[in-house]
Amino acid sequence: MDTRITNNSTIKWGLYENLRPCQIEAIINEKAIAYLPWGAIEYHGKHNPVGLDSIKAFHLCVDLAKEVGGLVFPTVNLAANLIKSYPGVNFPKHSIEFSEKLIRMVCEEYFEQLVLQDFKIIVLLSGHAGEPHLEILRTVAHEFNERYPDICFWAFAEFDVLPNDLLVANHSALGETSLQLYYNPDTVNLNSLPKDRPISLEVDAVSGKDPRGATKELGEKIVKSYLKNTSVILEELIRKYL
Repeated sequence: MDTRITNNSTIKWGLYENLRPCQIEAIINEKAIAYLPWGAIEYHGKHNPVGLDSIKAFHLCVDLAKEVGGLVFPTVNLAANLIKSYPGVNFPKHSIEFSEKLIRMVCEEYFEQLVLQDFKIIVLLSGHAGEPHLEILRTVAHEFNERYPDICFWAFAEFDVLPNDLLVANHSALGETSLQLYYNPDTVNLNSLPKDRPISLEVDAVSGKDPRGATKELGEKIVKSYLKNTSVILEELIRKYL
């Protein structure tokens, strides 16, 4: 269990799998918030690691828990609708893809288990934005909000809470690559990108703005804006559900 001092108050948070039962109970009694990072093992071009979505989702959840409090669960590395099955491209390797049916089932069962653990706010952050994968997670959250009106289920992607001029849905482009440079720079190799031609989805597995301009500083700017906006939303949910 870790604590962070801010504005003369102590924020308790932790990584669920690293804690003893008494530590878990101490955090739940203060902030019954569960963070569920949902990632993917997916090809992200030659310049990024295949676990980019998972790395991003995990660190964004940890940073948010440090700000607000709560417990971060291990990343779920299950995703549907990956680039390996996207029409018009040919990247069959380095992606582990699962069915939409399985994604729905695992999400439903995970939510049920978190209800049994007495969490009142469940935050699912999806690092993978393939569709309908992301919409499945959002739909399940909506269904559980109706099933358990005293508990909040919030499923979203990081770009949902950010202005479009800062970040939109992208695949291994400027935004995601900048986040990776911020969180785990040793896993990025911008030199592997071509220098003499435009970047494309078909050849480079990039959808979005040119990643060759990615920087750690832009990644930090995205994270700070994300934390500011999600913290405001979570504080409203805390007043309502805790």
